[in-house]
Amino acid sequence: MENLDKLKRVSTVLQWACNLYLVLAPVLVVGLWLNFERFGPQVEALRNLPIQPEYVGPLNLWLAFLLSAIPVGLVMVGVWRLRQLFGLYRTGVLFSAQSAGYLHAFATLLFISVLVSPFTRALTSVVLTMGNPPGQRTLAFTLGSTDFSKLFIAGVLLAIAWILREGYRLAQENEAFV
Repeated sequence: MENLDKLKRVSTVLQWACNLYLVLAPVLVVGLWLNFERFGPQVEALRNLPIQPEYVGPLNLWLAFLLSAIPVGLVMVGVWRLRQLFGLYRTGVLFSAQSAGYLHAFATLLFISVLVSPFTRALTSVVLTMGNPPGQRTLAFTLGSTDFSKLFIAGVLLAIAWILREGYRLAQENEAFV
Protein backbone atom coordinates (compact mmCIF):
# COMPACT_ATOMS: atom_id res chain seq x y z
CA MET A 1 0.00 0.00 0.00
CA GLU A 2 2.84 2.35 0.83
CA ASN A 3 4.41 1.84 -2.61
CA LEU A 4 1.11 2.60 -4.32
CA ASP A 5 0.87 5.87 -2.38
CA LYS A 6 4.42 6.77 -3.44
CA LEU A 7 3.57 5.92 -7.03
CA LYS A 8 0.50 8.12 -6.88
CA ARG A 9 2.54 11.04 -5.50
CA VAL A 10 5.25 10.63 -8.15
CA SER A 11 2.60 10.36 -10.85
CA THR A 12 1.02 13.59 -9.64
CA VAL A 13 4.38 15.37 -9.87
CA LEU A 14 5.04 13.92 -13.34
CA GLN A 15 1.57 14.90 -14.49
CA TRP A 16 2.30 18.47 -13.38
CA ALA A 17 5.67 18.30 -15.18
CA CYS A 18 3.78 17.33 -18.34
CA ASN A 19 1.44 20.29 -17.81
CA LEU A 20 4.43 22.57 -17.44
CA TYR A 21 5.98 21.22 -20.64
CA LEU A 22 2.73 21.71 -22.53
CA VAL A 23 2.69 25.37 -21.50
CA LEU A 24 6.39 26.18 -21.79
CA ALA A 25 7.26 24.39 -25.06
CA PRO A 26 5.10 26.58 -27.31
CA VAL A 27 6.01 29.70 -25.36
CA LEU A 28 9.72 28.99 -25.84
CA VAL A 29 9.34 28.22 -29.54
CA VAL A 30 7.33 31.39 -30.17
CA GLY A 31 9.75 33.38 -27.99
CA LEU A 32 12.73 32.11 -29.96
CA TRP A 33 11.34 33.18 -33.31
CA LEU A 34 9.98 36.52 -32.04
CA ASN A 35 13.41 37.31 -30.58
CA PHE A 36 15.48 35.56 -33.24
CA GLU A 37 18.30 38.11 -33.36
CA ARG A 38 18.91 37.64 -29.65
CA PHE A 39 18.26 33.91 -29.14
CA GLY A 40 18.77 32.41 -32.63
CA PRO A 41 22.58 32.30 -32.47
CA GLN A 42 22.37 30.40 -29.16
CA VAL A 43 20.37 27.52 -30.66
CA GLU A 44 22.75 24.64 -31.33
CA ALA A 45 21.13 23.65 -34.64
CA LEU A 46 21.54 27.22 -35.95
CA ARG A 47 24.92 28.06 -34.46
CA ASN A 48 27.07 26.99 -37.43
CA LEU A 49 24.82 28.33 -40.18
CA PRO A 50 25.98 31.40 -42.12
CA ILE A 51 22.89 33.35 -41.12
CA GLN A 52 23.13 36.99 -42.06
CA PRO A 53 20.45 38.87 -40.10
CA GLU A 54 20.09 41.56 -42.78
CA TYR A 55 18.81 38.88 -45.20
CA VAL A 56 16.40 37.22 -42.75
CA GLY A 57 12.97 38.78 -43.08
CA PRO A 58 9.60 38.15 -41.47
CA LEU A 59 8.68 35.53 -44.09
CA ASN A 60 11.88 33.58 -43.34
CA LEU A 61 11.16 33.71 -39.62
CA TRP A 62 7.53 32.67 -40.12
CA LEU A 63 8.54 29.68 -42.26
CA ALA A 64 11.28 28.70 -39.80
CA PHE A 65 8.79 28.92 -36.95
CA LEU A 66 6.33 26.66 -38.79
CA LEU A 67 9.08 24.13 -39.51
CA SER A 68 10.32 24.09 -35.91
CA ALA A 69 6.74 23.73 -34.67
CA ILE A 70 6.34 20.36 -36.41
CA PRO A 71 8.57 18.23 -34.14
CA VAL A 72 7.62 20.26 -31.08
CA GLY A 73 3.94 19.78 -31.86
CA LEU A 74 4.42 16.03 -32.27
CA VAL A 75 6.16 15.79 -28.91
CA MET A 76 3.47 17.95 -27.31
CA VAL A 77 0.76 15.55 -28.46
CA GLY A 78 2.89 12.72 -27.07
CA VAL A 79 3.35 14.52 -23.76
CA TRP A 80 -0.41 15.02 -23.61
CA ARG A 81 -0.75 11.22 -23.80
CA LEU A 82 1.97 10.83 -21.17
CA ARG A 83 0.04 13.26 -18.99
CA GLN A 84 -3.03 11.04 -19.37
CA LEU A 85 -0.93 7.98 -18.46
CA PHE A 86 0.25 9.61 -15.24
CA GLY A 87 -3.35 10.60 -14.55
CA LEU A 88 -4.31 6.92 -14.66
CA TYR A 89 -1.39 6.02 -12.41
CA ARG A 90 -2.40 8.80 -10.00
CA THR A 91 -5.83 7.20 -9.65
CA GLY A 92 -4.32 3.75 -9.07
CA VAL A 93 -4.96 2.32 -12.55
CA LEU A 94 -1.58 0.75 -13.30
CA PHE A 95 -2.17 -2.06 -15.78
CA SER A 96 -4.78 -1.50 -18.46
CA ALA A 97 -5.07 -1.44 -22.21
CA GLN A 98 -5.59 2.31 -21.93
CA SER A 99 -2.36 2.94 -19.99
CA ALA A 100 -0.38 0.80 -22.44
CA GLY A 101 -2.00 2.75 -25.27
CA TYR A 102 -0.97 6.08 -23.78
CA LEU A 103 2.63 4.92 -23.40
CA HIS A 104 2.58 3.55 -26.94
CA ALA A 105 1.23 6.85 -28.30
CA PHE A 106 3.92 8.85 -26.49
CA ALA A 107 6.70 6.56 -27.72
CA THR A 108 5.38 6.58 -31.29
CA LEU A 109 5.12 10.36 -31.40
CA LEU A 110 8.60 10.73 -29.92
CA PHE A 111 9.93 8.31 -32.53
CA ILE A 112 8.23 10.18 -35.39
CA SER A 113 9.42 13.51 -34.01
CA VAL A 114 13.02 12.32 -33.99
CA LEU A 115 12.72 11.03 -37.56
CA VAL A 116 11.18 14.31 -38.75
CA SER A 117 13.58 16.64 -36.91
CA PRO A 118 16.63 16.32 -39.20
CA PHE A 119 14.45 17.18 -42.20
CA THR A 120 12.83 20.17 -40.52
CA ARG A 121 16.28 21.38 -39.39
CA ALA A 122 17.55 21.02 -42.98
CA LEU A 123 14.61 22.97 -44.36
CA THR A 124 15.07 25.59 -41.64
CA SER A 125 18.69 26.04 -42.73
CA VAL A 126 17.48 26.67 -46.29
CA VAL A 127 14.76 29.08 -45.15
CA LEU A 128 17.12 31.12 -42.97
CA THR A 129 19.85 31.39 -45.61
CA MET A 130 17.77 31.64 -48.80
CA GLY A 131 18.06 35.44 -48.75
CA ASN A 132 21.85 35.29 -48.54
CA PRO A 133 23.84 36.19 -51.66
CA PRO A 134 24.53 33.29 -54.05
CA GLY A 135 27.24 31.00 -52.74
CA GLN A 136 26.33 31.75 -49.13
CA ARG A 137 23.13 29.73 -48.92
CA THR A 138 23.11 26.53 -46.91
CA LEU A 139 21.39 23.18 -46.76
CA ALA A 140 22.57 21.59 -43.51
CA PHE A 141 21.33 18.08 -42.77
CA THR A 142 22.41 17.09 -39.26
CA LEU A 143 21.93 13.90 -37.35
CA GLY A 144 23.52 13.87 -33.92
CA SER A 145 24.04 11.52 -31.03
CA THR A 146 21.04 13.02 -29.22
CA ASP A 147 18.87 11.97 -32.15
CA PHE A 148 20.13 8.40 -31.83
CA SER A 149 19.61 8.50 -28.05
CA LYS A 150 16.02 9.67 -28.49
CA LEU A 151 15.41 6.94 -31.08
CA PHE A 152 16.76 4.37 -28.66
CA ILE A 153 14.58 5.65 -25.81
CA ALA A 154 11.51 5.73 -28.06
CA GLY A 155 12.25 2.16 -29.17
CA VAL A 156 12.58 0.96 -25.57
CA LEU A 157 9.32 2.68 -24.63
CA LEU A 158 7.57 1.10 -27.63
CA ALA A 159 8.78 -2.33 -26.50
CA ILE A 160 7.62 -1.69 -22.92
CA ALA A 161 4.19 -0.55 -24.16
CA TRP A 162 3.92 -3.71 -26.25
CA ILE A 163 4.88 -5.87 -23.26
CA LEU A 164 2.33 -4.08 -21.06
CA ARG A 165 -0.38 -4.56 -23.68
CA GLU A 166 0.42 -8.27 -24.01
CA GLY A 167 0.59 -8.69 -20.23
CA TYR A 168 -2.80 -7.06 -19.84
CA ARG A 169 -4.25 -9.24 -22.63
CA LEU A 170 -2.88 -12.40 -20.98
CA ALA A 171 -4.24 -11.33 -17.59
CA GLN A 172 -7.67 -10.81 -19.16
CA GLU A 173 -7.50 -14.27 -20.76
CA ASN A 174 -6.49 -15.88 -17.47
CA GLU A 175 -9.30 -14.07 -15.66
CA ALA A 176 -11.79 -15.42 -18.21
CA PHE A 177 -10.72 -19.03 -17.46
CA VAL A 178 -11.30 -18.74 -13.73
